[in-house]
Amino acid sequence: MAETIIRQLMSRGEELATEVTNTLLANEAFVEMLKKGIAVKEIVDKQVAVALKRMNVATRKDLARMEARIAALEAELEAAKAPAPRSKPRRKKAV
Repeated sequence: MAETIIRQLMSRGEELATEVTNTLLANEAFVEMLKKGIAVKEIVDKQVAVALKRMNVATRKDLARMEARIAALEAELEAAKAPAPRSKPRRKKAV
């Protein structure tokens, strides 16, 4: 019973969201403002990226690269710490 009510509410919510979206996208003024808003956001994003680069702030890509390098160095360090395999002691030849 509760699941049925929840499904009905979800269905009605989806219908309402679709209706509102269609109404907004049919309005040319809204679409133009949306396009302008997206263009402004792109400009702001670019300017922020330039400012962060000038301040020498690492990007996500830089951090990912550093994390990978640190992981590789840690693996090398662990391998170097591991005891070397022991070879069998040599037997002295009888004279």
